[in-house]
Amino acid sequence: MKTSHNLSVDSGNPQAWIAIQKNRQKVYGSNGKSQVYLKDGQEFQIELFNPTQTRYLVKFKINGNYQSDRGLILNPGQRYFLDRFIDEDKKLEFSTYEVENSKAAKKAIEKNGLLEVEFYAETFLHGSIINYPKTYTQPIWTTNPHTFWYGVPNGILNNSVGSGTITLAGSTANSISYTSGSATIGTSLISTSNYSSVVNNASIETGRVEKGEKSDQKFEDGYGTFSSWASYTTTVHILPRSQKPAETSEIRSYCTECGSRNKKQNWKFCPNCGTKI
Repeated sequence: MKTSHNLSVDSGNPQAWIAIQKNRQKVYGSNGKSQVYLKDGQEFQIELFNPTQTRYLVKFKINGNYQSDRGLILNPGQRYFLDRFIDEDKKLEFSTYEVENSKAAKKAIEKNGLLEVEFYAETFLHGSIINYPKTYTQPIWTTNPHTFWYGVPNGILNNSVGSGTITLAGSTANSISYTSGSATIGTSLISTSNYSSVVNNASIETGRVEKGEKSDQKFEDGYGTFSSWASYTTTVHILPRSQKPAETSEIRSYCTECGSRNKKQNWKFCPNCGTKI
């Protein structure tokens, strides 16, 4: 099986891209991986194209799980923009939320927003048995957790919204009370050398592909015999817009004296205060 990371659009193999209103989104490459950055609540399409003379059965893994045990048949030369889930007429939507900035949380969200598109070539061996990949049930997110309270050695506390008391084992004064996003340390705890400080453990944004509004896209039944092994796979990771790397054209320059924006790169002096740029 060949794997494509979408770093080239000139491949002669079937491929897939992320599109918004049929406009292909820019792909960013890092360490051989492809990333696309979307906003929270943004609906998108999967652009499919088959430049070969072979029909393919296309199957989708979303957030690390097979989206359905069925797929789409992509004919030779066909380009198709899929905007919905296979088994439900709901649009594809990218939805973000925040998690704590910890090693365990980062491990848990590794496959959030991960899209893998597999292409299975048509075969003509009559009577063959097709072993479709197993279908997995995706978890349903019923909450959007933003608050993670815990106490650890050295008094490190992930400070967020809420109120109550955190118990820190091993200290003679073993509690920290907190309210409305701030932590208060009693005088006895201040004098305890085992707990030196209280810090805010910043959260990070992640996102998953979820079900959006109703889609009007319809499918027709198709028939054929296809290989049990994917010939090609396109992999792209959809990430929150907040993680998008800054480009040179997006970096703004400001006057160090008055703070006015320098709108032209050829300016040598600030037009507002005359300071040399």
